Amino acid sequence: MRPRVLWKFATVLMISRLRSIRQSVVTKALSGRPVLVLLIGLAIFIAGALAGLAASVLFVSAPRSFVTIQEVALSVAAAIPFFLVSFYFLTGLLWEVNASSEAESTDAVNWLPISAGEYVAASSLSTAYTYSPFLFGALGFALPILFYASGPLAFLALLLAAVVSCGIGAVSVEILRSALNRASSSFNRLGGKTTVALRLVAVSLVIILTQAFV
Repeated sequence: MRPRVLWKFATVLMISRLRSIRQSVVTKALSGRPVLVLLIGLAIFIAGALAGLAASVLFVSAPRSFVTIQEVALSVAAAIPFFLVSFYFLTGLLWEVNASSEAESTDAVNWLPISAGEYVAASSLSTAYTYSPFLFGALGFALPILFYASGPLAFLALLLAAVVSCGIGAVSVEILRSALNRASSSFNRLGGKTTVALRLVAVSLVIILTQAFV
């Protein structure tokens, strides 16, 4: 893989994704400046850290019969990686329902000067970065709780687990996109409303199966 090509293509995909949702969520200035996603993430991280600090003070000052800060830290450390995987996957499902076939078609890999592996890696990186403010918020909330309960090593372990979870979630979205694109190619032969109906049925089945496993 070529890191420089990978980074450039991931940036292009991210800007394309931001521009496609600009009318409802993202301003024009944000869609042209991906670095602002990082700034938003840092702001959410600080807000989450303040909320986590307040929660730490609350649980430390609570009576002994109440839940302890160590129990809260264990619950937070266990919940965040699972939440991130689920969030990325479900967000990817919703994106696939709303995105047009032209916006997210994987056929681009056939005419761009990149390999299939570079395309998947760039798209996964773009997805992970686009929704990274949620990662920042979760880590910000966990930071004071884990530091007070178990020390910095616990937070570093959570940080690693959270990043891996984001990667798993982003790659899962790519697997989902590939499967749905193949199904859509088959449905397109039928044409008309049948294609739309079958695509919605396929996405609904994926959501139901996902919830059943959860």
